[in-house]
Amino acid sequence: MRILQLNLNHCKAAQDLLSQTILKQRINVAVLCDQYKNLDPPYTWLADANSQAAIWVQGGGMVQERPARARPFFTWAQINRIYFFSVYAPPRLADVEFSALLTNIIEEARDKRPLIVAGDFNAWSTEWGCRVTRQRGTILLDALATLEAALLNTGDSPTFAGALGYSVIDLTFASDTLALRITSWAVSELYMHSDHQAIVFEIETARPPRPTTRQSCKWNARTLDSESLSVMMANAAVPPEPTEEIATRLMAAITSACDASMAKTSGRRRRCAVYWWTSEIADLRRSCLRARRLAQRARGRPNEGASQASYASARRLLPRCHRDQ
Repeated sequence: MRILQLNLNHCKAAQDLLSQTILKQRINVAVLCDQYKNLDPPYTWLADANSQAAIWVQGGGMVQERPARARPFFTWAQINRIYFFSVYAPPRLADVEFSALLTNIIEEARDKRPLIVAGDFNAWSTEWGCRVTRQRGTILLDALATLEAALLNTGDSPTFAGALGYSVIDLTFASDTLALRITSWAVSELYMHSDHQAIVFEIETARPPRPTTRQSCKWNARTLDSESLSVMMANAAVPPEPTEEIATRLMAAITSACDASMAKTSGRRRRCAVYWWTSEIADLRRSCLRARRLAQRARGRPNEGASQASYASARRLLPRCHRDQ
């Protein structure tokens, strides 16, 4: 499974760009917070009680369990036998309110394994690359220790870049057994039109073996030769044997008949861009990414002001271009 984690900064353009990113990066699950709006069906979108956290699943059949009632500041879902928790702890929460939120999360997650707890905690600690440790960071580490959850953040790459500077406040925790199956965790360089950087990682999933009678390809029904199919099935002989053997022989006969009467197709689905995506928007997004990198490299240098102004101009052009479509 391929996972994307992001604070959307309550930005419409960021949420629009998310749709295209999910397609291009082949994301299965998006763990989100501070969303611009909740998506209605047919999207599989699970949100908290006050629209501050969400989980967007690509394919509703992957969800085995969800909350009976929504709670504020976090939501969860069991997806492919893994529990995902999406959390947003806004800066306005006092320490006592932050502790209460974590208590609610722990009570909900106590008997749920394996699990991922991810989101924007607005907590600082040297454990995940911050310059200092503050009270929230200590409270968070003490609370999640009861879940035996390991921190996945590595390095000191900032996950947030705002007017007042850079910080690491978007965090990913995983239960100990699941952490061993998580690969390629990284703060992404994808441009998302948010003050936060996307985090992307993969979870190795154990797939059950396919039955031997199941084919790895499909048939193109538009090429069906019905006469050939009828002849093949009329000549099929299934002798009276034990039930399982009858089923095996019958499936083999049907497979042979389909092979003889229809052409095969690979079954791969082409991933298309969202309807409003254009080459102009793609170029502007690349320009934004390049301008952001130059602005980051210019910190503390004489050209810092010009680089920041260029980046701000590139950011303004992108949503304007999207509105014009």
